[in-house]
Amino acid sequence: MVRNEIPSDAIFGSLARPDNLPDEIAQQIRQKILSQAFEPGQRLPTELELAQLFGVSRNVVREAIARLKLSGYIETRRGVGSFVTAEAGQRNFEILPGDLLRGQALEQVYQLRVEIEAGAAALAAQQRTDAQLQALRAALIIADASSEDWREGADTALDFHMAVGKATNNPYFVRLLAHFGHAIGDAVRTLRYGSTGTDRVAQIEQEHHRIFDAIAARDSEAARQAMRLHLTNGMQRHQALLNGKPQ
Repeated sequence: MVRNEIPSDAIFGSLARPDNLPDEIAQQIRQKILSQAFEPGQRLPTELELAQLFGVSRNVVREAIARLKLSGYIETRRGVGSFVTAEAGQRNFEILPGDLLRGQALEQVYQLRVEIEAGAAALAAQQRTDAQLQALRAALIIADASSEDWREGADTALDFHMAVGKATNNPYFVRLLAHFGHAIGDAVRTLRYGSTGTDRVAQIEQEHHRIFDAIAARDSEAARQAMRLHLTNGMQRHQALLNGKPQ
């Protein structure tokens, strides 16, 4: 049974990236689906209607629809139209950098990151090899040496977190943490830039060392708590920066 068609006058935001219109249109439709403004089984406006709503050509809309279909958000039925799938967004886990421009989404991703990485640190304390501990130590030294450069400091901090993930010896943790690092890289760099010249940079170093020390000691609970504290502090600082509060 076909669900009610989505109204063709559904509200979309203005397009801010004319250099990549298909991606931006796909992102806006994706957000409507994730927020359940567009429900599973509902039919999307036609290509012509979407083209008129966004002020673009039908070819641009067709490319956006192809992206959504590939990622499992919609399905197309020849001669009928495009429909939101019953399991929209559940087939392929993804965090898109553009989605994180919204403060709430970034906060939610950080909440997920806290839970995942705290568990990864605990598992790394149990499973790490001596070679992986040395790799983690090397990543820590590089992160410490990069503290004065906000961009390099952010990137080497992400490398340290990735080394923790590899020390779990669980390929699923590695893949998930790699996805996190790719998706939130810009947000981490922005946060690091905002921390330049403050005590937070030294705090980050201390927190990294506590994580390393717990993993080296094979203390799972200490590693879990150290990682949780580290990421929670980062999330709180980001919220403070958004609210214009000094740290």
